[in-house]
Amino acid sequence: MAKRIVVTVISDLVTDQRVHKVCQTLHDAGYEILLIGAKKKKSLPLEKRDYKAIRIPLLFQRKIFFFLEFNTRLFLKLLFTKADIFLGNDLDVMAATFFAGRWKKKQIVYDTHEYYMAMAGLDNKIIRKKIWKTLESYIFPRLQFIYTICDSFCELYRKDYGKELRTVRNVPYLHDKSPNADPQLLKKIDALIPQNKKLLIFQGAGINPHRGVEELVLAMRFLDSKKYHLLLVGGGDIFSLIEEMIHEHKLEEIITVIPKVPFQVLRHITRQAHLGLSLDKPDNLNHRYGLPNKIFDYLHAGLPVLVSRLVELEKIVNFYRVGTFIENHDPNHIAACIESAFENTDSMKLWKENTVIAKKELNWENEGKIVLEIFKQVAAEKVN
Repeated sequence: MAKRIVVTVISDLVTDQRVHKVCQTLHDAGYEILLIGAKKKKSLPLEKRDYKAIRIPLLFQRKIFFFLEFNTRLFLKLLFTKADIFLGNDLDVMAATFFAGRWKKKQIVYDTHEYYMAMAGLDNKIIRKKIWKTLESYIFPRLQFIYTICDSFCELYRKDYGKELRTVRNVPYLHDKSPNADPQLLKKIDALIPQNKKLLIFQGAGINPHRGVEELVLAMRFLDSKKYHLLLVGGGDIFSLIEEMIHEHKLEEIITVIPKVPFQVLRHITRQAHLGLSLDKPDNLNHRYGLPNKIFDYLHAGLPVLVSRLVELEKIVNFYRVGTFIENHDPNHIAACIESAFENTDSMKLWKENTVIAKKELNWENEGKIVLEIFKQVAAEKVN
């Protein structure tokens, strides 16, 4: 009989590509999958999937009450849900997932997408950070199977807890089998995207502080609106602030804001751009050593990239020769780097050609094999 894996995540299931790919890979390998997420008032409709996915509706929409309500409801849900293995995604679901798994004496796997204690949202939140650290310090030593998004995070967690993690990078499929997006929605989206301009794209479901987005918006003041255009796609803690900045500086002509969309639609938008941007600041450990998902989305869409000089990003951009870097977050400098990237046509041509090589190696067909190796070990291991 197939092992039943219950997967938990607090993010919006519609936009979380990593969780979907893990679930789909396990489903295709013969596991029975139940994915449980959170449903907010502004959540997008959940499309049909090959595996079962449900969302828990919540009264509270933000911050501590949101986490408390979700974990309470999730814990109760898990207690009465059949499972052989629990897979929790990020620390904000692990209170419910870990204790439910222990109560039911089932295997527990942890996929940590962040170096959680260094998240920008915890800056200057001393009490909140202490609570999360207490939870993490209790859970980490008691789990045998943990994986994360990059080698640098593995090293940070090894130093913290003396544990060896596996790396599973959040890369797209080389051959995507997802259903096509709604043609009517694509038509509406296409109407927002200007033609005959150099299209820049910055995408992300977590457009939060320290991502460099505020400086990017200000940088657009120094670029010719007849030549360049920025597509800002996603959502996050400062998304409304960014929209206010665009209005305040009268940048509507050079910046188009598109809220969160299903990942099939996001892929459609990204393919129309000419340069992908990832501008996280190094003043945060989670960003300095992280590996933003968007970099792989850009490369798979054939986009050269302009990125911050961060550890994991430098490795990829330098090894595959697919783009260039900003050296600081001064808006004038960012604008100059954008212009320079397009003016250097020989380099831009080479970077674009090299994205083909990069995506043939950095794809989910390869990373998914690691997921299957991990869960093969989990399934064979007896619960202590």
